[in-house]
Amino acid sequence: MKKLELLSDIKNGLGEGPYYHSKTKNISWVDIINKKLYILDEKNNIKEVLFPEKIGAAIPLNSGDGYIACCESKLFLYKDNKITEYVDISSISPKGMRSNDAKVDALGRLYFSIINDSLKDSVGALYVYDKGKIKLVIDDVLLGNGMAWNHDNTKFYFNDSGRRECYSFDYNLKTGALSNKKVLFKIDDIPDGMSIDNDDNLFIALWGESRLEIRDSKTGALKDIINLPTKLVTSCTFASDNYDELIITTASLDEKDEYAGKVFKLKLDDYIGREEKYFLD
Repeated sequence: MKKLELLSDIKNGLGEGPYYHSKTKNISWVDIINKKLYILDEKNNIKEVLFPEKIGAAIPLNSGDGYIACCESKLFLYKDNKITEYVDISSISPKGMRSNDAKVDALGRLYFSIINDSLKDSVGALYVYDKGKIKLVIDDVLLGNGMAWNHDNTKFYFNDSGRRECYSFDYNLKTGALSNKKVLFKIDDIPDGMSIDNDDNLFIALWGESRLEIRDSKTGALKDIINLPTKLVTSCTFASDNYDELIITTASLDEKDEYAGKVFKLKLDDYIGREEKYFLD
């Protein structure tokens, strides 16, 4: 693997949810606690969008114009430089709760986790927004994070950071149903955001551990490690026309090192990623 580079010098409080949009060539991420979405274009111009609530994740729209943002009490649309309310989620995310990570499946369904923002006595869940309705997918989740599907959409992977476990499920793309839950691996560290490459290797951020781990999605076995110069590594995604670059977000919070909260780019030699899916607006 080649040298790690800074993609952005912005010091995020809690950087999360990086995304690359192949149509626009934009790279985006959120700063959860500062309620911001950042959009970096291919000319390195950066746009900062301030939301009315903490923003757990922002998924690009399939049209290439804007994002759906998962926040505290609502899903918002950011389109044509305007923020509008899209779906009220206050019934599943009352005061003190908020959206955390989110991803979209191959048919455009939006999966998003709800967590207790204090992270104390947290009991959250994973939900899906599909065809105008919100449905419960997994309950009794301590801290939902990191989602991914394998290349043929027959497996779904999900991290519960609170339990320090990564799960695999059988996935029915036609219905969106999950079944046959298994603990893919359990570790002493905290698995955070996650992406998956073209060979179905899982790239998992380890909160507090200054690294990403690359794991076999069939066995959970550790295959490789990517070290970072700051502790609070939060998530990653693949970028570039060839998907041979990895974008990595981090958090600063109480960390004082110069790299805390920065966003990194890493050119990959041995792994090729693939395109994430976009929300069908």
